[in-house]
Amino acid sequence: MSNRIALPVNQVRLTNVAVVKMNRHGKRFEVACYRNKILNYRQGIETDLSEVLQTDRVFTNVSKGLFAPSKDLMLAFDSSDQEQCCRIILDKGQVQVSDMERSAMLENTSREVANMVATKCVNPRSDRPYTTNQIRDAMKKAECSVQPTSARSVKQQFLDCVKSIQDKGVLDIQRAKMELAIVMPDTSVARELVVRLKEDAQATMQPSQHKERVQFLIDPSKYRVADTIAKTIGATLEISRQIVTREGDVDVSLELERNTAQQQNQEAKKDAMDGIGDANLAAEVDALDRELESLGVPSSNPHFDGDDDYVESQQVSQRKKNAKAQKKSKKAKRREKEETSLRQERIEAEKERREEREFRLAHQNQNKDIDAGLTNQLPSEGAKKSCNTCGGSFTPTEHRAHFRSDWHRYNQKLKMKGVSPIDENEFLMFDADAFFADDL
Repeated sequence: MSNRIALPVNQVRLTNVAVVKMNRHGKRFEVACYRNKILNYRQGIETDLSEVLQTDRVFTNVSKGLFAPSKDLMLAFDSSDQEQCCRIILDKGQVQVSDMERSAMLENTSREVANMVATKCVNPRSDRPYTTNQIRDAMKKAECSVQPTSARSVKQQFLDCVKSIQDKGVLDIQRAKMELAIVMPDTSVARELVVRLKEDAQATMQPSQHKERVQFLIDPSKYRVADTIAKTIGATLEISRQIVTREGDVDVSLELERNTAQQQNQEAKKDAMDGIGDANLAAEVDALDRELESLGVPSSNPHFDGDDDYVESQQVSQRKKNAKAQKKSKKAKRREKEETSLRQERIEAEKERREEREFRLAHQNQNKDIDAGLTNQLPSEGAKKSCNTCGGSFTPTEHRAHFRSDWHRYNQKLKMKGVSPIDENEFLMFDADAFFADDL
């Protein structure tokens, strides 16, 4: 019999595992999946469980290889069928994803959404697509949120992103038109078909070489409407081009003319808004005139000759100025009120800062006083210290030097032999080299 230890043949090693967890009725259930298949399953791209699960068993702990008992499955899911329980856990469970995986998934999803926007959307003024980098910058400015682990597909997030960019006005963008064709069995309904397409689907008709074929451009969101119209008359709907964009080199002169026309339209809209403001101001002046007439003040309309006309014209101009000043004064009062509130907030913040600074300074002074009191209690530098072996008193500096001196060492040796110590004068008269010869 061989002494070599072999692995069990029924052992299954799980590699590249992503664990989906779910807690229900106080029990924990887990399934082992492939990392790159969970999102596809939740988005409906992958439907085969054998391509998603590494093993069709429900675990209580995947890392330890503990299977969930059937009675726990029956209590939590009302079924002991492993496949059905795995589907519930995959749909509603939590996926363990690391930070690096989450960042990579977010980057991939953002890139897919940006590429889809750049492919299927155009500038409505030039019918030309934007670059992917322009789209990604617009997504950041519009704060478009992309969820890689969401149940919403990339196409649904693409539609949300386009709507967000349009609502916030970051880019002038719209969905590219589709070119469709309806093949009619009878040309007698051609006129009715064209009318319905223009009214219901807002279609733009295109020239066609065949009478029984109607070609038109339509927004992709109106595709179902066009399909319904075609079915009602028994016609066939065909897709000629799914995305219609302008191709070829850009004509600089046409682009300049288009930009100039756009600027003129914007200036016209601004002038129209200014005209509305002037009309409102004139209405206010007329109302003020009527109020003055009701109080007995002469009307501002000049019906008199000579100086009276001049006076009346001056009154009219003065009233207009007063109306404008009153209108401006409302804004000034509002602005002054806001400035007052901001000034008050600054004053309050400055008071709090000063109070905090005074409290900090007082606390520091108190600590200094405590330190000074402790310092006074400690022995001063000039206080003398004595040596129990040699006798005499020394300053702290001299005391440290004394303990390293030969005199102190000599007295220590005498003390160990039971001999009384000698003073410094006697030590200086004594030849201690012979005594310390043993130490050398």
